Amino acid sequence: MQSGARFLLLVALAIAVGACAVREQRPEGAWLEEREAWFEMYSVWEVSGRIAVSDGERGGQLSFDWSAQGEQHEVRLRTLAGGKQWRLLFNPHGALLEGSDVGLLRGPDPDSLVAEAVGWPIPVSRLAWWLRGLGSPAGDRVVFAADGTMANIAEPPWTLEYQRFTQPGEGPLMPARMQADSPPYQVRLVMRNWRWSDPGA
Repeated sequence: MQSGARFLLLVALAIAVGACAVREQRPEGAWLEEREAWFEMYSVWEVSGRIAVSDGERGGQLSFDWSAQGEQHEVRLRTLAGGKQWRLLFNPHGALLEGSDVGLLRGPDPDSLVAEAVGWPIPVSRLAWWLRGLGSPAGDRVVFAADGTMANIAEPPWTLEYQRFTQPGEGPLMPARMQADSPPYQVRLVMRNWRWSDPGA
């Protein structure tokens, strides 16, 4: 093998090994405990990304910006085609949705309002926990991967698979890609730009 080709092969191997070694092996549930402690301290947070929804025959995509202050959540949704937009506010006491084609809607939970607005069932109330890598108080059943990260969550009628994690800045390991299923419906999320702050700072 020529020296140039050998050098490129060694570089490629080094990158591959480095990529595999990025995530520290931890005891089962250790990453979960770390995230729980982190969000107890940093209860003000933001994340953005995209949502892809499907009923097995049709599909659509939305971009989102999600921010929270404790139990108060604000989610802004936009279609990638057609220019429709919605603003969702919710907490444990109720939800409010305003935007394209719906005017102003109020209800006891965000899930039914979002389904009415965008035409797809999206488990928004559970995603408030799942996208942070946390089980919801509804009593989710959690399965951990071999390296200690969360692999799957089940809370009928939905099941969730964590597909990729990322390490944003100095924060804990956070979900970057996941998929929720409630046949025939499927919801896929990609998260980026995690930000948080200490409300007492």
